[in-house]
Amino acid sequence: MKKIILISIVCLLNTNLFAQTNVIDKVIAVVGKNMIKLSELEATYLEQRRATGIIDDSYTQKCDIFEGLLINKLLLHQANIDSTIASDEEINRILDQRIAQMITAYGSQDNLEKQMNKSIAILKEENKEYIKEYILIQKAQSKIVENVKITPQEVTEFYNSIDKDSLPTVEQEYEFIQIVKIPKISSEEKEIVKDRLNGYRERILNGDKFSTLATLYSEDPASAKKGGELGFFSRGTMVSEFENIAFTLREGEISPVFETTYGFHIIQLIARRGEQINCRHILLQAKVSPSELLKSKALLDSIHNLIKENKISFEDAVKQFSDDASKLTGGTIIMTTPSGETTARFPQEYTNQLMRNVESVDFNKYEQGDIIPPILFQAEQTNAYRLMKMKTKIPAHKVNLTDDYDKIYNTALGNAKTDAIFDWADKRVQRTYIKIDDEFKDCDYKIDWIKK
Repeated sequence: MKKIILISIVCLLNTNLFAQTNVIDKVIAVVGKNMIKLSELEATYLEQRRATGIIDDSYTQKCDIFEGLLINKLLLHQANIDSTIASDEEINRILDQRIAQMITAYGSQDNLEKQMNKSIAILKEENKEYIKEYILIQKAQSKIVENVKITPQEVTEFYNSIDKDSLPTVEQEYEFIQIVKIPKISSEEKEIVKDRLNGYRERILNGDKFSTLATLYSEDPASAKKGGELGFFSRGTMVSEFENIAFTLREGEISPVFETTYGFHIIQLIARRGEQINCRHILLQAKVSPSELLKSKALLDSIHNLIKENKISFEDAVKQFSDDASKLTGGTIIMTTPSGETTARFPQEYTNQLMRNVESVDFNKYEQGDIIPPILFQAEQTNAYRLMKMKTKIPAHKVNLTDDYDKIYNTALGNAKTDAIFDWADKRVQRTYIKIDDEFKDCDYKIDWIKK
């Protein structure tokens, strides 16, 4: 298995947020027009060490990480050649997801901001360019590996090639199905927000600057810092409700108040450039009242009682009552791993964090088939409650084909994709300007970056 470290998007954001370095910075590599600084290497190394708990100060370890960064910059170079775009919507979605995970990890938004000594808005703004870069890298990588596939026989051959004494032990894991009740935002709350936005609209029509009000009042922190400006974008970039309004406006015109999945908006068209437009917007979000949140919990409590009284099965209750998209797959809760894989298995130690539970639960005290009372968690746009059933409880065990086929398959497929990226990089390197600092010219690279 190749030792190259292809840095994941989560690792990249973690690196920028968590790792602090005291190195005297310098450029240690240039790939096309993209630079790698010593601080980036050191921060990535520190984050790897923090994430794994393994302390390895060897030159070889630094070289492995450095080659991973070189691969990333080469992929970024290809994305720039292909004119690949990372939309603001894509960037903000990933930022929101990651910040939400961090808030859960730290217990609250206040704790996170105190630890980082920065507001959420500043954290997002500082990391926006990192996320944009990595979206471009991911898109370039996806093009290279999109046709890479492996057969069940290749999975078995991969497993049989592993020294059985070196197989890792998988800690206890769980699989869950859920019923989710999303609390309703009352019509009164919505009207309050719409009235506020209509008030801002009237002020703008009477001479106030849209950009000033966006900076003061918009609940989209990334654009608020720019006076609400979103930058030029094409159709297919924003949600359809937003685009349906934005692309009909004349320059300088202000839209009526309208709703999207993100909340309520007003838009001002700044300029058109061919098939692209640039807009400002003000976003306000109606808030869920505590009473509506408690109603959701009470409804789940009543559903729980119906299940206990055998008046309905949990599985039928999922179909009948759940507000979550997981009802389409029987209520199965799926998570995306840092490497981008999807799985229904949650490790014992991190289940609460990965499920974004606001209320921490001792899942170990439940057995397979048990129903767990309503739990408060962070849904996409608001807090909500979920009723869960422990579908499967898998004890700690050595990795094997019977219990862990998906893990073995994903590892084997990952290796095949890594091979494809190496093959591509080996060819691309010959046609790309690359300069590496003397300090890293003696690394035992897998690719001939030096082009001796």
